[in-house]
Amino acid sequence: MGGTAAAPLGQRILRFPLTRILLALVFFMVPFLLIQAASTNLLEAKLYSRLGQLLGAVMGCLSYAFYVTRIEKRAVSELGLKGALGEYGAGFALGGLMVCASVASIAALGGLRALSLAPTSSVIILPLLMHIAVGLIEEMMLRGIFFRVVQESVGSWLALLASGLVFGGMHLVNDNTSALGIANIAAAGVFFAAAFMLTGRVWLCAALHAGWNFVQDGVFSLAVSGHKVKNGLLTTQLSGPDWLTGGAFGIEGSAVDLVLVLLASAAMVLLVQRRGRMVQPAWVRGRG
Repeated sequence: MGGTAAAPLGQRILRFPLTRILLALVFFMVPFLLIQAASTNLLEAKLYSRLGQLLGAVMGCLSYAFYVTRIEKRAVSELGLKGALGEYGAGFALGGLMVCASVASIAALGGLRALSLAPTSSVIILPLLMHIAVGLIEEMMLRGIFFRVVQESVGSWLALLASGLVFGGMHLVNDNTSALGIANIAAAGVFFAAAFMLTGRVWLCAALHAGWNFVQDGVFSLAVSGHKVKNGLLTTQLSGPDWLTGGAFGIEGSAVDLVLVLLASAAMVLLVQRRGRMVQPAWVRGRG
């Protein structure tokens, strides 16, 4: 009597958060993985394989947009292009400056020094392309898809916690992990998620992620999350206790860097709150 008819079973399954996350990931990742595999196996030059990786990320976004418009039947606001260039430029610069601040702080405490400058700036092209692609891929997966859907269900606070835990957990398999390193990565997961909340789009958080990793790798020749050290613009040397330098994990394993990321995360969340972009859990919204 007067009740609303239940939606068909198929629609209820498609609307279920886990279903939405899995379908979105499939539509995004399959084109990327296929194009990346083709470019890696067919193109010998690293420059072309890196360009192929970036192309795969772009095609993944287009495939994801097709899924959203045709199956979820909504606007793809998380990939909205209005203001994207400004957001990306600001995010990349801020991510890089945060690394510079961390490196400067560790150096001031005697944990790092620069030894030499690379003879050519061409050494930064490959890491730049790689980190732009990786930043977009990981932020689409973790913030544009996972965080966004989880936030709609359980609200911003629990989604921020989930974002940090999942991001930190993904790095447990990296080489040279440490408790400080995983804590740092988890805090970064909260920071990137808050950046996504601030704009509702992936460009700011993808650029923060890319700028953060690129400056470590392509500029300071530091290990990124425990990965192998590569030659960047500057040759640097870490020395001192692991809690200061991060050891083989890189500066992301440093207590100095952890403090910086925690402060940045708190500032970003506060800015989100002041702009009224926090989302209440679905069960709270349902009582309204």
